[in-house]
Amino acid sequence: MLPEVPSPNDPHVRHMRVMFLAVITGSLLFLIPWIAYLSVSLPTHRTVGNWRYAWVGFDAALIVALGVTALCAWRRLQIFIPWAVATATLLCCDAWFDIVLDWNSDDLAGAIVTAVLAELPLAALLLYAARNVIRLTVALAWRRAGRSGPVPPLSRLSLIVLADHEEHGRAGEPDKEGLRRHAGGERARGTGDGGDHRRP
Repeated sequence: MLPEVPSPNDPHVRHMRVMFLAVITGSLLFLIPWIAYLSVSLPTHRTVGNWRYAWVGFDAALIVALGVTALCAWRRLQIFIPWAVATATLLCCDAWFDIVLDWNSDDLAGAIVTAVLAELPLAALLLYAARNVIRLTVALAWRRAGRSGPVPPLSRLSLIVLADHEEHGRAGEPDKEGLRRHAGGERARGTGDGGDHRRP
């Protein structure tokens, strides 16, 4: 059974979209002058407390993210995508802070080697894997919807559910044939009712 797709013209959907865009755009506009202020106000040197706990906590979060990402990959769960992106982001942050904070210390060489040989390559691998899973998922959804032609690049692809729903709504008729093929394919594989939903 196909899940109910909300209409992009639904007042609640439109309200949530406006609120989301306002928060994201407002945060961006706030951070630009804030960064400029920090660049002239922060001291070059500062003694801080809880230094050990800050790094141990960060590395613990990184271990958890890596573990969950690996588990999702082993179980072939679709939620692997956001976990892989989050873990890659943490790895890039780890490399950045290691290098910057060790810039004038004897540990700089080790931080650079670790970043170049471990953290950044692993982050790149996770982002590459996440992108490939997204592309495969989009291609599968593209075929099940009965669309012809090549799948557009992700950078030019609209949000599939709402954009596709809106397009068919303007045309006055949903893609019944594509939906029928999608439902038939789910039943044929035994995943339409109580089957294994873990595989995309």
